[in-house]
Parts: sequence; structure tokens; C-alpha cells
Amino acid sequence: MSSKLLDLGSVPLKRKPVGNVWANLARMMQVLLVLAVVAGIFACFMPVIRQVQNLQGDKAKLEAQTAAEQAANRQLNRQFDLLKSNPEYIERVSRDSLNLGKPGEMIFRFDPYPAKSAVSTAPATSADTPSVPAP
Repeated sequence: MSSKLLDLGSVPLKRKPVGNVWANLARMMQVLLVLAVVAGIFACFMPVIRQVQNLQGDKAKLEAQTAAEQAANRQLNRQFDLLKSNPEYIERVSRDSLNLGKPGEMIFRFDPYPAKSAVSTAPATSADTPSVPAP
């Protein structure tokens, strides 16, 4: 029981045109036209894409700056709370920053160490050392 609808031998198959140059050129032109349209759309949106990238970079910088400012704010709030509630901290800050001391104390101040970048790592030569005249 075979039906004519299911008989694959009776279905006419479409042949591909062989050697039809104009059909190949038309297909190639369609592909090139689609590529040109995509390239045109990309070229139109490229400045917007660059602007978005620049704004994202600025946003990252501002977020880093905000995080640093928040850390500084937390430190200042901590110092403020200590100044309100801790008498030992008040004494230490006043002694350090205002050069105060208890009666009978002698205060010695030393210069801070220079930064490592300012210190020369080259060994001293005889030309670098000043000559001391003999007495």
C-alpha cells in the first residue's frame, strides 16, 4: 500500500544552476550589500561605543576615589569618637601635636626618617665627602 503522496520517486528535484555566472554574481552582491549595511551601522555606533567605554573608565576611577574617601571618613569618625570618649587618647594627641608635656618632663623631638626614594642608594665616593682641614 503505497500512496502517491509518500512516493519520493515522483517528487521533482530542483537542480542547481551550473555555470550560471549572473546568479552567482547576484548572490555575491547580496552578501556584499548585507556586509556593507552591517559595517555602516557599526561605523555609526562606534563613537557611542567609545564614549560608553570612556564613561565606564571614569566611573571606575570615581568609585575608587569614593572608596578612598569613605575609608578616610571612617578613620576621622573613629578619631572623633575617641576624642569624645577616651581621655588617654586626648592626652596622647595633645602631647604629640601641641608639644605639651607634664610638669617636670623634658620633650625631645627628632626629625622623621627621610623617604626611601630621597635616600641615595649609590655608595659614597671620596668626591662626595667634604674635606676636613687639618688643625
